[in-house]
Amino acid sequence: MNIYDALKRADIAAFKFINITLYNRFVSVLMGFTANDVFLIIVLILGLFLLARNFGPKEKANTAFALWSIIAANILSSFLKELFKRQRPYLEVQGAKLLVVMHKNGYAFPSTHTAMATAIAAALWDDYSPARPYLAAFVFFVGFFCVYTGGHYPSDVAAGFVVGLATGRMMNFMKKEYLRKH
Repeated sequence: MNIYDALKRADIAAFKFINITLYNRFVSVLMGFTANDVFLIIVLILGLFLLARNFGPKEKANTAFALWSIIAANILSSFLKELFKRQRPYLEVQGAKLLVVMHKNGYAFPSTHTAMATAIAAALWDDYSPARPYLAAFVFFVGFFCVYTGGHYPSDVAAGFVVGLATGRMMNFMKKEYLRKH
């Protein structure tokens, strides 16, 4: 067995453990309400609300660049999904449970939700050190529930984390440059 096959088998085994073995009816019902694009809409509305508030330039820049990091993570994830064209696990793994409504199947690699959550956290990480445990928990739970609900393999989530980290840190750098010049 080559290394690719070993990684693929480990990815499927981890998916089965999270999606099938850890299945809980109560948590699954809860996920049906929360694990969809509602979180993105809430974050965007909250971000726009914060931009409209009478904050200082640093807070407005943090909000604006965090929103831009979401957009950048979404664009990069969409490009990579079309490049890799990896099917979602609930379509491939026998016994997998799809716990959310999918309006279209789309591709799975990388996880866009994980990328966007990580991008927000990475964009805000430097300026909000007391919030770091909450940002880390947010990223962890978004990624975990992407697998738990059947939409992603763990490697999709790991790739989404890398995409989000890259875009969030890039926006953080751009924010610092913007603030330095203004």
